[in-house]
Parts: sequence; structure tokens; C-alpha cells
Amino acid sequence: MTEIVADGVVKAFGGRRALDGVDLAVPAAELWGVVGADGAGKTTLLRCIAGLLRVDAGRVLPGRSGQERLGFAQQGFHLYADLTVEENVAFIGSLYGLGRAAAARSATELLGFAGLQDRRGSLAGELSGGMKQKLTLVCALLHRPPVLLLDEPTTGVDPLSRLEFWNLVEHLRVTGSTVLLTSAYFDEVERCDHVVYLDHGRVLAAGAPSALRGTHPSLEAAFLEMTA
Repeated sequence: MTEIVADGVVKAFGGRRALDGVDLAVPAAELWGVVGADGAGKTTLLRCIAGLLRVDAGRVLPGRSGQERLGFAQQGFHLYADLTVEENVAFIGSLYGLGRAAAARSATELLGFAGLQDRRGSLAGELSGGMKQKLTLVCALLHRPPVLLLDEPTTGVDPLSRLEFWNLVEHLRVTGSTVLLTSAYFDEVERCDHVVYLDHGRVLAAGAPSALRGTHPSLEAAFLEMTA
């Protein structure tokens, strides 16, 4: 079963194509990583798949019609700094239409899963960068979506928090979630089942990390040779 699709997707801003005929098809319960330089189109791709941007050509899945099946953790911290962890989770749960009891059960489980249970009363703005990213992930998962989009989730996060966050993501994949994430870190996407090289809005190459790496010492070295 294919959970995420981009089929010939084109998206332009002011005459410049941010996405130029992008194709991908992510099977259920796999972890895919899209990697590329700043401006490659990574965020635009996820926003199109999430239904937040209308494509100019092609099609996407889930898109607007499948948003109830989708969790989207956008790049950066977009929760309320002056609310506590618990208040942020309760508010996001209400936006998803969760009843108070259902939201509380989900919050308790997910905050424990993310190691944030003892920070329920802390202001979100006072959390470390890694904790903020984990709280963002918790909020994206409150309605138990089978499909998760993560936009550069570890940018600006310290190495230990990056490792902890990736352990959470890999646990989600093992337990059946379909995850598509973007990253600027080639070493991170080595952990993915499938990697997509995105360059100036085009898919440069895609495949298992070992296949893309080939005889090169790293995914980054292989990418740099392709773009030289």
C-alpha cells in the first residue's frame, strides 16, 4: 500500500519553479528521507503533500482530502511559548476535535513516550531545543495519524537531542507509521529505508542509502559528485 504520493508535482512562486516535476511514492510503514541544500524545495514539497499549498501541476496524496490521516510537524517551533506543555497539548487536541478524556489519554502516553511527562507544567518557551522538537512531534501525533511528515526536525538541535529524536522516529516506523522527513544532514538520512536527493526542485536520484552511496564514502560525497 502506498501512503504518500507526489506525481509530476510542479509548484512555482513568482515564475520560479520550487518543484519541477517531482515524483515519489512512499509505501506504508517505511521511513523516507528527502535531503538537499537550502532552497532545494524540501519544505515546499511537504507543504504540498500536506495540502497547505496547491500544486500547479501533478497530484499529491494525502493532500487536503486526507488530512485526518496526516500529522505534520513543520520546521521550527510553532507552538505557544507562554503556555505550558500540558496546555499546548490540550489546545492542539481540541483543534483535532479530540474529546477531553481522549486527548488526556493520548497526551499522557505520548509525553511519556517522548520523555516529557515530568515537564507537563513547564512553559513551552523555556524548554530546550530538543524538548521543543519532541513536543512538536507529540502534538503532531495526538490524533494518531498513520502518516507523518517532518520538516527538518533536528535543525539547530544538539547532537544528543538529535539522537533521542531519531530514536523516537525509528520507533514510530517500527510500530507501523509511514514517515517522510526532510533533512539537511546526510548522516541522518542514512537511517532511512529510502533517500531522495532533491536539487533545485528536481529529484536528482532516489534509492536505498547503500545504493545511492555506491563506492563513495558517504551519501554526501555521492550527492556532491552528482551536482558538481
